[in-house]
Amino acid sequence: MHGDYTMDIAGKCPRCGMDLVRAAPFDVRDYQLDFRTVPALVKPRQKTTLRFRILHPGTGEQIRKFEVVHERQYHLFVISQDMEYFQHIHPEEMPDGTWTIDVTLPKAGYYKVLSDFMPTGGASQFIARPLVTSGYAGDLAADSAHLISDTVPMKTVDDITATVDYDPATFQTGLYGHLNFHLTDKNTGRPVTDLQTYLGAFGHTLIMSEDMVDYVHSHPLDILAKPDDDGGPPVFLIPPGADLEKLRGGPDVTFEGLMPKPGRYRAWTQFRRHDKIYTFAFTFEAK
Repeated sequence: MHGDYTMDIAGKCPRCGMDLVRAAPFDVRDYQLDFRTVPALVKPRQKTTLRFRILHPGTGEQIRKFEVVHERQYHLFVISQDMEYFQHIHPEEMPDGTWTIDVTLPKAGYYKVLSDFMPTGGASQFIARPLVTSGYAGDLAADSAHLISDTVPMKTVDDITATVDYDPATFQTGLYGHLNFHLTDKNTGRPVTDLQTYLGAFGHTLIMSEDMVDYVHSHPLDILAKPDDDGGPPVFLIPPGADLEKLRGGPDVTFEGLMPKPGRYRAWTQFRRHDKIYTFAFTFEAK
């Protein structure tokens, strides 16, 4: 998650608590992605199969070995151009090494398909591909997203209300900032303390710039802040080796992100409770 932090022994990243993945020596180049759809002409509101093959940047050979990162080998995001439609899904590997998954897109238009994976012996990959459905007669430039920053920092999805604050209050480009979530039960008003882990953490967020060019993929900070740091070992919200299905978290969850340029961004943040995934979309600005 933080490529600037490496160690020569097994351990955890001190910034987010993610398990360090052995990758020495590794190929830092971008891998090739062969992306196809079945049928080739994608129709809205009809099932389409997305197919992916990963190829080595030097030899062109198909990659068959991937690292497990946050409980999955392949994470996939599908986002509409107006940024109103968002899916976070996980393709399955077929015997021939192809990764596939079925989707049904809600309307005609332009979508961005983001593949997130880590080939064994390679660097983490985050590769975007366009997808345009049949029946789309619009103008790509005119139909671009026009985001408006939220004026109310609170949203409710089913039985969870999420309140977010930003640290700093306005994100500065090139500097790490934090999205701090506080979760309460809609019906009782009480803090949510029974969050389940989702993909190995107590939440997940994907942040996208308004022009759909820049992305930030983040998981919650896992290290408890200590007001008087005595240099002792870190204290993890999710202890190493813990049974993830038995852990419960909340009501406060913090994500870290670095916005690469000024502008508006949308963050889709996901939590798991009662075996259900909740997705909250918040829009903010970086200057």
